[in-house]
Amino acid sequence: MAKVAATLNLEPEVALKCLTGLDVGLLLVGSGGEVRYANPRAGEVLEVKPDDLVGQSVCDLLGLAADGPLSAGEKVWKDFSLPPTQILGQRGEKELTLQCRVLPLGKGSRSEGGVMLLEDVSESAEEREFQRNIDRFSSIGNLSAVFAHEIRNPLTGIRTTIQFVQTKLPDDAPLVEDLDDVIKELDRIEQFTTDLLQFARPKISELRQTNVNEVVEKVLGHVALRCSEMDIQVKWEPGADVPEIPLDFDALRQALLNIVLNALDAMPEGGLLRVTSSTRRYRTRRAVEIAVADTGTGIPEEVIEKIYDPFFTTRGAGGTGLGLSITLQIVKEHGGRIYLRNRPQGGVIFRLSFPVPEESEA
Repeated sequence: MAKVAATLNLEPEVALKCLTGLDVGLLLVGSGGEVRYANPRAGEVLEVKPDDLVGQSVCDLLGLAADGPLSAGEKVWKDFSLPPTQILGQRGEKELTLQCRVLPLGKGSRSEGGVMLLEDVSESAEEREFQRNIDRFSSIGNLSAVFAHEIRNPLTGIRTTIQFVQTKLPDDAPLVEDLDDVIKELDRIEQFTTDLLQFARPKISELRQTNVNEVVEKVLGHVALRCSEMDIQVKWEPGADVPEIPLDFDALRQALLNIVLNALDAMPEGGLLRVTSSTRRYRTRRAVEIAVADTGTGIPEEVIEKIYDPFFTTRGAGGTGLGLSITLQIVKEHGGRIYLRNRPQGGVIFRLSFPVPEESEA
């Protein structure tokens, strides 16, 4: 610290107060991209104790590619010059959208190292992404509700008529089997209209103080047999101090189940399903988060923007394309957020984020 203060022509105590009081993450970095000092805010942004950051490379800390523009020996660490740049970093299963800037310590010589400024802009970037999806559904939801109701009413009459006709036929009549097939198709249409109504108006009956770990365990118990049959390993990592927050248990269970079933469908040859829960602090709020990651085929970049669209499906005739649309609506009704990304190592990660009320904070 004294060496840094001397470089900046400040008394050590004054320099320390200046650096620790900054509301932006600050790293003093050497010519190889290694961290020599980290202020408290940098530790908060990267969720690591500041002292534990010292000695590590910036590239490793941000989970960036070893041959990327911030790796050791790159031009940025020779010139100590990087204009404000948005970087998508990775800390374990958590993604960070960071605004980064690199400056030299002194004008005359760059051998002393440089300063890297970090600001977590994950919240604002993800908020914009989430809001785009919600805005696209504002008119579709109302239209879907009307459409579902108009279909459901005549369906009931058709089904009643067919069942009445069946009672008038002998059990061995050829038409009985044909009418059974008609009823099965009507059941499919009935399920579709039910899903459509759920998408248009998610059923959030009652919010109660709930631990998300209990919801996750319920969902994983539901799919345990299927995972075993598909040779899919399940890794469940519950957060230790996750606070209870107001949730509708059944609605959240359905939303999470939709995501997990999609993950299983993406791993027909087996793989790993990893589910974690945690508490995360943003600049303006605190949130409880659930992350679901798979090692499947991932989502093609050309369709990733459509993944929440009603009726969009990659499962062919096997799906209605409403599962993730319903999930998005349920999360929205809870005041939460949902984000998805393709993982660099393959597969997809979904992250559900729910706000922690002030009373839960206390």
